[in-house]
Parts: sequence; structure tokens; C-alpha cells
Amino acid sequence: MAIADRSRALVPLLALTLSAAAPGCEPGEGGGEVERANEVSHSLDATEFPAHYARQWMTNVANSVKYDGISPPVAARAYTYTSVALYESVVHGIPGARSLAGQLNGLDALPLPAAGLAYDWPTVLAHTMDRLVRHELPGTVFVFPNRLFFEFTTFTQASLWILGPTQIGYRRAAGVPPAVIDNSIAYADQLADALIPWVLADGYFAVRYKGYIPPEGPQYWAPTGFSDADKVANPDEPNFGKVRTLVLAGPEECEAPPPPPFSTDPSSAMYAEANAVYQTDVNLTDPQIEIARFWADGPRDTATPAGHWVAIATQFLRPKTLAEAVTGYAQTSLGYLDAFVSVWHTKYKYSLLRPETYIRRHIDPFWRPLLPTPQFPEYVSGHSAQSMAAAVLFTDTFGAGPFTDNTKLRRGFGPRSFASFTDAAFEASASRQYGGIHYPVGNAEGRDMGVCVGNAVRDRVHFAL
Repeated sequence: MAIADRSRALVPLLALTLSAAAPGCEPGEGGGEVERANEVSHSLDATEFPAHYARQWMTNVANSVKYDGISPPVAARAYTYTSVALYESVVHGIPGARSLAGQLNGLDALPLPAAGLAYDWPTVLAHTMDRLVRHELPGTVFVFPNRLFFEFTTFTQASLWILGPTQIGYRRAAGVPPAVIDNSIAYADQLADALIPWVLADGYFAVRYKGYIPPEGPQYWAPTGFSDADKVANPDEPNFGKVRTLVLAGPEECEAPPPPPFSTDPSSAMYAEANAVYQTDVNLTDPQIEIARFWADGPRDTATPAGHWVAIATQFLRPKTLAEAVTGYAQTSLGYLDAFVSVWHTKYKYSLLRPETYIRRHIDPFWRPLLPTPQFPEYVSGHSAQSMAAAVLFTDTFGAGPFTDNTKLRRGFGPRSFASFTDAAFEASASRQYGGIHYPVGNAEGRDMGVCVGNAVRDRVHFAL
């Protein structure tokens, strides 16, 4: 979309953001806040506020990911850091809650609220996030400057930049005393001053434009597509596997074993993997096609795989309190970054060619998969790893299930019901074979990697004192 077209598209988005910023826009949100705000002489617990203060940020980040076409690993990074910042901005207003400082790699300490001062936790949250999304890297020369999470277009800048001031404006209008607003903004500045360097130290911007030369050989990834216009010179985010993990000691901790040895022999394991994809496609059923498209979650068209799970989390957190929302988002989102760092480390370690390449070279030269093949190596499946990590953490947060995924009703999909989050993750994984873009082994090893990541986060990170 041209920049002029994007500017015209801002009008409905801004209207939506402004209307969503006021409590009471949905049932159960915001009742009694004005009365409580007028009585503030001390810090009210975060349990006294509705979830929408946090939900609006996660939703706007997801919209930005979709509109700007952010790749899955970079989107996962944005969701994870957003959830951490939301949680840390409110944690000291949650009775019995524990900060993530000292529990995440590199996050050794964070500033504490001053004793004896009153704080408004929605204001702390709003200004902390406002600082993070407005942050510019020193010396940038881009038309749209690099931000903390990814490059923002004017559309994204407007959708995110307006949210913090709007939320704080509502708190002022609700009667929060000016001194409490000032205390909250001052503390949020201290928090942002600590969080921003920590995020930047994860190494992403150091490797983002680092050169990469794909290996050459019949077993290695190659650009896919029937025309030159379909192809790219280099795969996506080739150095993302070098980004700092948050909970794992490093991406090797949950590393997958090597894929089957490359071979074109019809009796070989590698040929069997490709032929399984081919035969699945030849015999696709309508339900399998629906599953493949439901979980496709491609960049620019959607908020990516992690964004799909963020939307599922929002289904559960929408009616909750602010304390429950920030905790729920953090508990379920911490695995996204480590899962994608682990997956991308493995993808570029082996650089295995995609089924589309193998099948057209050695089985059927005219074959095309149901879904467009992503432009990066196959092994292992990012959908499988991230979804299974999410399943572990969602189960720990919300219980085993059952549940219904209503996140894509507006896209024309019906609700999908599952007996458990694990069942949903298995379906998301299977969808990649139905779509013709992953081998069975890439899905299976991706799932095992996701379980490893999810278990590590669940066992090592604690949200209660």
C-alpha cells in the first residue's frame, strides 16, 4: 500500500483507538472507576481496574504487526517484550506478585516505586508503553525510524502513539489527582529508562542487517516460486537465532536433532518425508484445507502465529482485572521469543530445502502447495514450536480446557473448538503439512522444541512471591 493510501487508512483506526480507550465501551469494563479515582490518596491495587488498559496495547501491537507485514520471529519479539513491559509497569500494584527482574536473562534489576507516594497503575502502564513505542535508536537515518520492536510506518506510529496519551487523558478526566498522575509518570520514566536498554541489549539490531550468504547444494534452502517475481534473494531474518533468549540458556538448550540425511532415493527417509507432503496434498479433504487456512497466519495478512495466540489469550483476559490481564499476557507470551530464537537457530544451522523445492525437483515438476511457501528454510516448523510452547503456558495459566477459538470470525472462519490447548497446538502443527510447506519431521521436532521451551518458562519464571 502506498504511503498516501496508508494515511487515508488512519482515520478509522484512530477513531477506533479513541473510542476503545474509554472504559464502559464493552460490558463489564470500567464501572465505578470515576468514583474510585476521586478518592485516591494512596495507590489502589491493580485489581481495582479493568483489563482493557493492557488489552488495548496488545491489540494495537498486533494490528501494527499485521499492517506493517512484520515477520513471525520479529513479531514474537514484539509481543514478548510488550507483555513484559505491561507486567512490570503494574507488578508493584498486584498484591503478592513478583517482578521478573532477576528471572529473565539480562534483566538484573528494575527501579521500585517510592515508598509513601500514591500511584495510578493505569497511568504507569500507559506512560511506560508510550516511552517504549516512541523510542528512536540513536543515529537512525530511515524515513520511518527504527523503534524498539520494529520499523513503524506512519499508520503504526499513529495507532500506537495516540494510545498512551489517550489512556492518561482518561485517567485525568476520571479524577485522578494531578500529583498522583505526576508520580506515576515519573516512575514510568524510571522504568522505561531501565527497560529500553535491556531490550536493545538482546542483539537484534546488531544482527538485523548483517550479511548472509546461503549455502549451496542440493539439500539446502532455495527461493521458491514459479516466477522470478515470487522469489527472494535471501531468506528472512537469517541471524535471528543469535538474539538473546529470555529464559533458556541459549537456543541450543532446546535444539532439535539433525533432519534426515538428504537423499533422492525413493527408499530414503528424506524422500519419504517429501512424498508424505505430496500425498497429503493430492488427497486433501475440505476439513484439512479449512485447517490449513485457519492457521496460516501469514505476515501482512494476519498478526502472525504468535499474534493468533495473543488473540486467544485476549478471549480469556477480556473480562478480567488489570492485574489478571498483565499477568496472563506475560505468563502466556514469555515463550514466544525463546521459541522463535530456537527455531531460527535450527533453521539456519541446517538450511533444509522446503517441500516445494524437493517435490518439484524429484517428484512432480508442476506441483504447487496449497499455501505460499515462506521464504526461509524448513527445519523446524516455527508454527509447531511456538504453538506447543503456547499450549504448555496457556494450560498452566488458564487450565487444560476445553476452549473455543473465536479469533477469526471477522475473517470468515467459524469457531473452532478444542478439548485442550495441546489439541489446538497439534492442529496448528498439522496445518503446515496440509498447506504443503513443512515435512512431518519438521512439525514433530518443532513440537518437541516447543514443549521444551514451554516447560523451561513454566518451571523457571515465577509470578508470585
